[in-house]
Amino acid sequence: MGGENEMSTELFPYEYVPAGFEIVIDLDSQAGPRAKGEIAPSSKGGIWNLWWNTTLSDNPENWDDEVKAINNMQTGLGNLSDDHRLIRAHMAEFCRFHPFFPQSIDILCEEMGTGRFTSPVRFGCEGRGLLETLGKRNSQTLDKQRRESLREYLQALSKWLARSPQENPIDSMIFGFLGQPANNKTSFVEKLVATINPDEPTIVVINDICRQQCIRTHGELAVAGIAFPHICFKCEQSSCEIPHCQCCHVMLLNAALICTGVCGEERPVGKERELFEQWVFVEENILTYATTVNSWLSGESLESVKWSLDGEYVTGESALQIARRVYESLGKKDEVKEWLATCLLKTLKDNQRWLNAPELIHNYPGATSWLGKIVS
Repeated sequence: MGGENEMSTELFPYEYVPAGFEIVIDLDSQAGPRAKGEIAPSSKGGIWNLWWNTTLSDNPENWDDEVKAINNMQTGLGNLSDDHRLIRAHMAEFCRFHPFFPQSIDILCEEMGTGRFTSPVRFGCEGRGLLETLGKRNSQTLDKQRRESLREYLQALSKWLARSPQENPIDSMIFGFLGQPANNKTSFVEKLVATINPDEPTIVVINDICRQQCIRTHGELAVAGIAFPHICFKCEQSSCEIPHCQCCHVMLLNAALICTGVCGEERPVGKERELFEQWVFVEENILTYATTVNSWLSGESLESVKWSLDGEYVTGESALQIARRVYESLGKKDEVKEWLATCLLKTLKDNQRWLNAPELIHNYPGATSWLGKIVS
């Protein structure tokens, strides 16, 4: 590839990289000659903590026993391929509130299963630029991702209007947020469908439509506050069509869809309802994926996977569909897959950057029992 993908950086020799970290070096630094393994001053390279999205500490001494046990698994693997290192770096970006959730988990499982890093999409901001530094992601790939996420929302909204069957996680989320059809919901969704054009930068227009819809439900003060996801209204800048925040356009849509749907029904309401409903969707999916990955790691067959929850967004049938996708993607277990899947399980369990409080997954210790086994 040419243009922005032609970077002067590469992964540091693996034998010099401590477990739980990743290092990138700049090959074209003008700082003069350097010894093997030395990162030159003013380099574009750097060192990244791959556990930053599960713990806020860069100090390995502060990491818990589960992280330390997973790092011990890594040290026993020998040299990892560049693909496996990039897959792990991809996972280090995972954020549960990013628009590619929960497709992000499906993509990671596919990469782990094939052993190839193939989808340089952004899953969040936790990776702090590792893949950008390597030239694996650039403005073109991010713009493509933005368009894809808008296209998926447009398709799901059109399905809701047509009462078509739900086919994927985005469908189930939007159908769940909107609830049963009603005139006020239909008119708002029709307005969105007429407005969203994935091939043109219409973010400012979407922002205005969504903001006004939330104001109708909760008032100006709630939208002006900093409660997530309404804080995303502040990401958009009036001087530019595409905001710096790559995920806020979907958060704006989610806030407005929840205000239009579940907030208007006979269910708990209040200015924090958008936040609560987002958490319900996220936590049910986190529990379902964690249970599935845990079962795969424990050597259980797909038929023996048991579900303790029949949720609001993840029903028994949709949970089974998730399990089928994960098992099919991961395939037969080997040592590297086992390590990567364990990293994913830990990430699913402890990626709680927006909410430092007990969650649904904590009520089901069996969903992450594999982590206890590797520590004991």
